[in-house]
Amino acid sequence: MNQAQIHLALNHAPLFLALIGGIILLVGMIRKNQSLMTISLYLLVGAAISVLPVYFTGEGTEELVENLPGVQEGMIEEHEEAAGLTLIILIITGIGALAALIFSKRKLLARPLLWLSLILSLASFGSMIRTAHLGGLIRHSEIGSGVQSGVEKEDKEDDD
Repeated sequence: MNQAQIHLALNHAPLFLALIGGIILLVGMIRKNQSLMTISLYLLVGAAISVLPVYFTGEGTEELVENLPGVQEGMIEEHEEAAGLTLIILIITGIGALAALIFSKRKLLARPLLWLSLILSLASFGSMIRTAHLGGLIRHSEIGSGVQSGVEKEDKEDDD
């Protein structure tokens, strides 16, 4: 298995762990359910851990695809910059979630850390969506803005 295969196989894990972790955290906070909040915090820590192999296989993946036809270096660079920001946000999210787990018995500290974890999970998810979109543009021209689906083409032809 090469770095590109690892990168592609794992790149959805932090995205969905942060999304699901954030949703469960919100539900747990609304219901005041400690078990849900604890599970969600573990998911957010898992998201931070799972982003590491995704990020660190990115460079090897770049080496494999940068000379392929249709691949533009600028798109890779934009994806790489977004990935760096996502890594930082997600690591901070994981640290916040871990702190919330550690201080969960102390009511004064736990509540602000839960809110911080919730906000950071949303920021992580948003940043990952952007990073994933930019990564997809590298090899998937069908998701670019200039591509029309068959239905859109038929509608446009009917209008002419």
